Amino acid sequence: LDAKKGSDSSDASATNGPPNESAIRKAYFRLANKYHPDKNPTGRDMFERVNKAYEFLCAASKIQQGPNEFNVYLLLKAQSILYRRYKTLLSEYKYAGYPMLIRILETEAKNDQLFSTGNTTKPTALLPIAIELLYYTLDCSELNCEELRRENGLEILTQVFQRCSSVITKSSKPDDFVVSVCQYSALCYSVAGHFEKSRDLFVDPEKLQCVLRELCHCLNYTHLKQLCSCLCKAAISLCEGDIRLRDLLHRHGLFVYACRGLFNYDYTLDESGIADPSNKQYVDNQLAYDYLQALASLIPNNPPAVMAAQTFLTPYIATQLGDRMVLKLLNSNQEQPYLVWDNSCRQELIDQLDATRDYLVKNEYKLNVEKFGNPSEFIYTAHKSELIIGEIFVRIYNLQPATVLKDPKRFCSDLIDFLGTSSQYINTLMAMQIQHEQEQKSGDDKKSNDVLHLEKQQHISQALEALKNVIRNNMGIETLCIGHFKLLFSLLRMENVGRLQQYALELILHLSGSNDCVNDVSQANVIVYLLLVLRSSLSNQETTLEILNALSSNVKIVRDIVDSGGLLYLLDIFSNGQNSNLREHAANIFSKLMNDRLHGPRIRLQLIKYLPNLVVDAMRESCETSIQLFETTHENPELIWNDHTREMTCERIGKQINEFYQRQRAAPTETKWSLDDAFQLLGDDEETQRIKQNELIVGGVYVRLLIANPGWVVRRPKEFLTELLSRWTTHTKQPEQLLMSHTDEFEMLTQCLIQLLHAQPTLCENLPSIGFLPSIVQALEVKSNNAIVASAIKVIFALCKTDICLQTFSTKCPQIISGFKQAMQTRRDHLGLMAECLHDLFRTPSPGTPDEFIKEALRCQLIEHILTLLTQSLNDVEKPGSCKAHLVDSCKLMAESLVYGEQVSRILQSSTVWNDYKDQRHDLFIQTTSHMQALTGGSVGPQIAGYLTSSVSSTTAGKQNMNVPPPL
Repeated sequence: LDAKKGSDSSDASATNGPPNESAIRKAYFRLANKYHPDKNPTGRDMFERVNKAYEFLCAASKIQQGPNEFNVYLLLKAQSILYRRYKTLLSEYKYAGYPMLIRILETEAKNDQLFSTGNTTKPTALLPIAIELLYYTLDCSELNCEELRRENGLEILTQVFQRCSSVITKSSKPDDFVVSVCQYSALCYSVAGHFEKSRDLFVDPEKLQCVLRELCHCLNYTHLKQLCSCLCKAAISLCEGDIRLRDLLHRHGLFVYACRGLFNYDYTLDESGIADPSNKQYVDNQLAYDYLQALASLIPNNPPAVMAAQTFLTPYIATQLGDRMVLKLLNSNQEQPYLVWDNSCRQELIDQLDATRDYLVKNEYKLNVEKFGNPSEFIYTAHKSELIIGEIFVRIYNLQPATVLKDPKRFCSDLIDFLGTSSQYINTLMAMQIQHEQEQKSGDDKKSNDVLHLEKQQHISQALEALKNVIRNNMGIETLCIGHFKLLFSLLRMENVGRLQQYALELILHLSGSNDCVNDVSQANVIVYLLLVLRSSLSNQETTLEILNALSSNVKIVRDIVDSGGLLYLLDIFSNGQNSNLREHAANIFSKLMNDRLHGPRIRLQLIKYLPNLVVDAMRESCETSIQLFETTHENPELIWNDHTREMTCERIGKQINEFYQRQRAAPTETKWSLDDAFQLLGDDEETQRIKQNELIVGGVYVRLLIANPGWVVRRPKEFLTELLSRWTTHTKQPEQLLMSHTDEFEMLTQCLIQLLHAQPTLCENLPSIGFLPSIVQALEVKSNNAIVASAIKVIFALCKTDICLQTFSTKCPQIISGFKQAMQTRRDHLGLMAECLHDLFRTPSPGTPDEFIKEALRCQLIEHILTLLTQSLNDVEKPGSCKAHLVDSCKLMAESLVYGEQVSRILQSSTVWNDYKDQRHDLFIQTTSHMQALTGGSVGPQIAGYLTSSVSSTTAGKQNMNVPPPL
């Protein structure tokens, strides 16, 4: 206009009335020609002003013709920037431009020239910016999404998405028009997926269900990474909120595309810490994680998808989808209990997914979910020979038993169930094994590897080893085996089937440490299978013995061991074994069995029918000592054992166990073992019978040898003393004629008894408790046999050296005084011993004890008999002076009694002979050499002897010089 004001009057007509396009163009050419700098050097400024005026007039002309697309673009772009930058601030407000925005989308969707070159390359195209603005408004507020749904905007968006997705090709580029539209469309769906009413539209086949198919279709174009990322976000949003959409997306093949996209991941980049968006591998890693998230969202409560995940990705990975660590596992080689994954597995999966993807393209993205991922249809080559139980590769677990399991109890139960389901096969296997042995015996030995199904055997062995490992490394789960011990022990019969028997033994050994398991074993009656291993598998003997040692703490199992012939098996190892360690194990088990409160005594009686008492008793104290006793030659009071008896014992035990084993192996549970009461292993051996006939054996002790070795300390002195006294008292009650035929035996018993009490004086303290003292005292009164009286005197003489025996005599056997009086008349040759015994009885320090004896002495007139003896010379008595000295002291001790002293004194005072003895000291007349030494054959030292007389001269001499000893 300014240019016109400064122009010629001829141009005035250009400003009259509204200008038209032709007039403006003519005016512009005229003025441009006039002020062009080439023609008018001073017209440059005016020329530029004319150009601006022309451009303005042309724009105004266009505005007048309809909407300005450029301005609309600017408007949409400005709004998009605002909603992107100020999302939080604008989230409280509902977007009011959806009618206009939807109209734009609808117009563009119906535009026939939408994909024309001019439109797709135009930077101000409305469709991409409109879709972009739609996404940002939806992402800003929930209100906007609901508003869009009410305005039917999702349906219009789907029309656009369908039209654009159909023209994407493998040659499409990330910045292409249609790619941008599809990206933001997918993002819009990702927001809409958060709302239930919107999701209902995607489920409806007449509305938006087609979107699910197009999402999977676009995932084919893996080179468009940003688009695939947006599609994954849409899939995640739709799947997370609705199980129906998870099922539909799976049927359209989402699993295939998402799973295939996991293998472009490089875990080394993540471990290096590089996070550069311009790095191509970084983008691939992020996209792989998006695929993983999409896959994880597809699985929950979707059985077909779960089945596919477990089949293709293994159950271990299927439970961890969503964890970024899974990407590393899938893109590296792994060999762990939960996962065996290598290059072959990865390539087989990729091939399978690629083939399925081609199938989807050809079949309109309809996946056969019943067949896809079915375990019977697909299995990795690397997994075909593996035993997988409870989602765990058993072979690998056995190589890595310290691995921490997610649920060890479940794995333990699954292993037991597997062995249970294999029980029928195991029974068949045992039958085949017996048949194979028979064929070997008949000479028809064929290769049985195919028959015995080596792979199945290997799996059973692996399961047993795994069961052992899981119980050993997880405390408290061994009780899960309760109720299954018949199955576990039956595996012990697998003698030649790999290491099956060994694994079963190791498992049972560990279980034997649980009291609950031991109690259950006791109820299963399966010990016989354990005993059979001691003969069938020499290499497993040590483990078997350890199990028996642990189980023998149970009373019921102890009985089962005995009834099943366990003693015979252990005796064979103890006597015929070559391994000292195994022999000690057997001896230790014997010791434990004999210590059983219920069955121990019976077991000991059975063992001494095979082995000497000393060897059996030594087992309780030292297993090593018992073996040494068995292997060496002995001739002592408790054992006569030579090479002949040892060889015969070993030979006969070996013969017995061989015969019994063959019978029991054929019928394990029916074959029982027992011994007759009269059984003796060497009962018919001439050498053994000769020893028994020539030796007096009491309580397992050879009496002759004990007398010859008085210093020998027997191993069980109290039991031996009881048996010895029992035999001795039996002889004292026999008729005279019968006793005369056993005189030598009775004398040996007496001598042995006296020596034993002298060698071990503390044994005398046990006599009152075992109740033999009254029987010994009664023997003093036997009138028919002086030998019995003499023997009783000698025994009582030994007992009178112990205070507890003296007290017992006074309370239970005061008649011992009258017995001595009677014995003084029949056995004057033992008067010295009896005098010393009386002296011991009357001097006992316990209060009241002598009074009982004094009372009995007064009753039987012992004092008068003593005074009579003092009047005699006693030349027929050994050491008469000592004898009289003890008798005089006994009278003095009785006179000191507070109860009966006066009565005793009156009797003494009435005697004329007492006056000759009452004032003398008799210490020097008592022998310093003990009678006990004489009785036991001990050495006798120098004797200081003296004697007592009744002559007056002797008495006078004593009175004349009391400071010198009496004459010798």
